[in-house]
This record gives sequence, structure tokens and C-alpha cells, in this order.
Amino acid sequence: MTQKEAYKRIIALVAILAAIVVMLFSARFIAEHVSHHCDDEAHCPICLVLEQCQSNIKNIGAGLIFATVVYVIVFAMKDIAYFASGQSIQTSLVSQKVRIDS
Repeated sequence: MTQKEAYKRIIALVAILAAIVVMLFSARFIAEHVSHHCDDEAHCPICLVLEQCQSNIKNIGAGLIFATVVYVIVFAMKDIAYFASGQSIQTSLVSQKVRIDS
């Protein structure tokens, strides 16, 4: 593995961990402030953060659905290609080069 590939893997791992941390903290913040009621929603910092957390979860969730669909399609195509390149089911003794001595 080259240094460039290792660097890309590290960056990808950091991005994945950051997305997971954002999603977990957003869910926790929403759970803690689920019963928050205020009169002035336009200037309330908790309401603004709640809206941002809901947006984070919605965007990350949509990305996870897309990633799952791509993952399933890629591995389905991999399995199809594996089975298509396999040996023919209709084999005979001649095709297997079996010597029949009497």
C-alpha cells in the first residue's frame, strides 16, 4: 500500500467517525430537549440547535440509505459476475477429459 492510499484511508475513516459522532450527539441533544417549550421560537438558541440536529439526522440518514443501496447493487453485480463466469452445468466425461478404460 502506498503512502497516498494510506492517507486516503485515514481521511475516509475520520470522515466516517465524524458523521457517526454528529449523528449520535444530534440524537442525544434531541432526546434531552424533547420537552422544550418556549414562547419566542425565532430567537431561542435551543430551538435553533434542535432544528439543526433534525436536519443533520435527516441528511445523514438519506446518505446512509443511498450508501446501502449502492452497496447492495455492487455486491449483487459481483455475485452475478461470479456465477456467470463459472463452469458450465452441462458437463460430460469428455469435457472433463475422463479416460474410460475397459
